[in-house]
Amino acid sequence: MVGLGFLMAFTGAAGALLFLAGRLFNTRWFQYLCMAMTPAGFVAVLAGWVVTEVGRQPYMIHGVMRTSEAASPVPAGSIAFSLAAFLFVYVFVFGAGSYYILRLIGKGPASTEPPYGAHGLKKPPLVLSGTGDRGGRDV
Repeated sequence: MVGLGFLMAFTGAAGALLFLAGRLFNTRWFQYLCMAMTPAGFVAVLAGWVVTEVGRQPYMIHGVMRTSEAASPVPAGSIAFSLAAFLFVYVFVFGAGSYYILRLIGKGPASTEPPYGAHGLKKPPLVLSGTGDRGGRDV
């Protein structure tokens, strides 16, 4: 999972650099990378859970307490059920979110919305000193 963390950090750094260069919204490869990174958060949560649970075992007292003495008396069926419930809930939430987002993407932007700046003001209420009469370069 180190590769996933590196890829997530790279995506953030690349986005920051592209933003500073003024090309964040026009760079195709970055848009495809962001689409491919959509399930990365879900995978990171599951990987974190696995690392947490697997990482508990080495904290037994070395040479004093055996792993078999520290194990909980919880039957394997209960653990399997809780894992299955956890996966089911996450897959359901991820699936519902993906379905909703894909429907929004398929619908496309609303064409009835007036373009920014059609409200009659020459400048937005809050402007930076570097913006012109029509707003910033990405507006």
